[in-house]
Amino acid sequence: MRNRSFYVARSVGIVAGYLLLFALCLFLTRPYKMAVSYPFQLVAVWFAALACFWRAIRCSSRVRVLWSLLSAAVFLWAVGLSLSAWEDLTRNSMQIDAGASDLFYLLYGVPILLAISLPTDRPEIGLFPWIDGVQVVMTTCLVYVTLFSTFPFMHHAPKPISASLLQATYNIENFAFAGFATLRLLGRPNAPEARRFYQILAAFLWAYTLCAGLYNHVTITLQEQTGMYDLLVIFPFLLVAGCALLPQTQQPAEAKAPMGSLLTSFIDNASPILYTYTLLAFGIAVTRTHFGWAVSAIVIALFVYGARSILLQNRLIRSQYELRQARDQLEVISLRDSLTGVANRRCFDQILAAEWARAMRLQSSLSLLMIDIDYFKNLNDQYGHRYGDECLIKVAAALQSALTRSGDLLARYGGEEFAAILMDTDRQGAEVVAARMQSEVGALMLNNKTSLGDIITISVGIATCITFEGGSAAALVQASDRALYQAKEHGRNRIQFGSTEFGSNGDVAAAASIE
Repeated sequence: MRNRSFYVARSVGIVAGYLLLFALCLFLTRPYKMAVSYPFQLVAVWFAALACFWRAIRCSSRVRVLWSLLSAAVFLWAVGLSLSAWEDLTRNSMQIDAGASDLFYLLYGVPILLAISLPTDRPEIGLFPWIDGVQVVMTTCLVYVTLFSTFPFMHHAPKPISASLLQATYNIENFAFAGFATLRLLGRPNAPEARRFYQILAAFLWAYTLCAGLYNHVTITLQEQTGMYDLLVIFPFLLVAGCALLPQTQQPAEAKAPMGSLLTSFIDNASPILYTYTLLAFGIAVTRTHFGWAVSAIVIALFVYGARSILLQNRLIRSQYELRQARDQLEVISLRDSLTGVANRRCFDQILAAEWARAMRLQSSLSLLMIDIDYFKNLNDQYGHRYGDECLIKVAAALQSALTRSGDLLARYGGEEFAAILMDTDRQGAEVVAARMQSEVGALMLNNKTSLGDIITISVGIATCITFEGGSAAALVQASDRALYQAKEHGRNRIQFGSTEFGSNGDVAAAASIE
C-alpha cells in the first residue's frame, strides 16, 4: 500500500509539473503560442497511447483486449491531433471544412464502444467484435458524410459547417461514451481487473467530456485557437496515462448485485442489436441526400444481422451437441466402477429393475449371480492392497469374458463382490455361466495361499426366477446373496443355487440344496 501511495504521489507530481511547464511556456511565448502548444499536446497524447499499450502487454489476458482497445482509441485521437496541427497552420476561419482530422476524432470512439460492449466474463477478440466494429465504423463514416457532405480523399466539394454544430456533435458523442462507460461500471463486472479498467475508462471519458466541452466553448467564444485553455486538451490523457502506469493491486472479487448482473447482461446482449439499429437509422436518414452511402449502410446492416444470427445459431447447436456429449460421457462415468471398469452398484440397480420388469411382462426367466473372491482379506494382508487392486481388475476381466451375450451385465457389487444379471436364463444356463467364471478365474493363476490352495478362487450364489407372483427384484438379490453365504459356509470355491419361492411379502422362503 505504501509503494502504491508513492507511485500515485509521483504520478500526480509529474502531471502537475507537466501542466505547469506547459502553462509557463505558453505565457512566455505568446507570439508563438500555437507553435509551442501543439508539441506539448502531441507529446502528452502520444505518451498516453504508449502508456495504455504498455499496460495492455503487461496485464493478464482477461483485460488485455480492453486495454488494447483503449490504446487504439488514444492512438486514433493522437493521429487526429497531428493532422489537426497541420491543418491549423493554413486555416484561420471558424468555418470548419471537411478534414481528415475530424474523421479520426470520430473514429476514436469506435474502440471505446467496442471496449464498453465486450462481454465482461470473457473479453476476447473473436468474430463478433469484428462484426460489431464494421457496423460502428460504417456508422462513423455516415456521421462524417452527414456533417460534411463528403469524405476524405474523395474529389467532392466539401460543405462548410459551423463550429457550433461541430462542437455540439462532439459534445453529444463524448457524453454518450461517458454515460455508456458508467453504465458498464455500474454493471459491476466480477473480475477485479475488468472492474478497475472500467473505473479508469469512466474517469477518463468524463474528464475528457468536461474538458473538451469547456475547451470548445472557450475557443468559439474567444475566436482563438490557442491559449491557456489548451491545458484542458491534455489533462484527460495525462490522467489516463498516469492510471495506466500505476502498479496493479490484487483486489478481492465481489459478489454481483442482482441489478448489476441484469445491467451487465443487458449491455452484453443489447449492444450488437443497437449497433445494427443505429446503422439502419442513419442509412434511412441519409437516403435522399447520400443515396449510395444509405444503400451501403442498409446492406451492411442486414448482412451483419443475418451473419450474426447464423453464427449464433451454429454456436447454439454446437454448444447443445457438446453438452449432450458431456452429459452422455458423465452418465457413462457415473455408471462405471473406476477401478475395474465394469458396471457399478448404481448401474446394477437400474438394470436389475429394468430386467425384472421386462421378465415379468414377458414371463421369461431371469437369473442373478453373486460372486465373491475367496479369502480376499487374506490376499490383501499377504501381498498388499496394490496387488489386491490388480487382482480385482484381472478377476473382473475374467468374469466379463465368461459372459458371452451382450445383454448380460457384470457389475462390481461392493469390495471383492461382483454380480451378474443373466436375462432369459434358467437354472441350468446360470450354472454353466458360473462354472465358466470359475474356470476363467482359475486360469489366471493369481497367487493367494489359503486352505483352498495357492491361487485365487471364487464362490458363486445363483438365484433364478421363473414365476414372478409375489416376488421382487430385491427378493431375487436376497436369494442369490443367501446362496452365496451358504456356498462360503460350506467351504468356498463352489456354486450354490438358492430358492426363488417367494412368500406373500416378497421374501425368500427357504434355501435349496448345495450344488
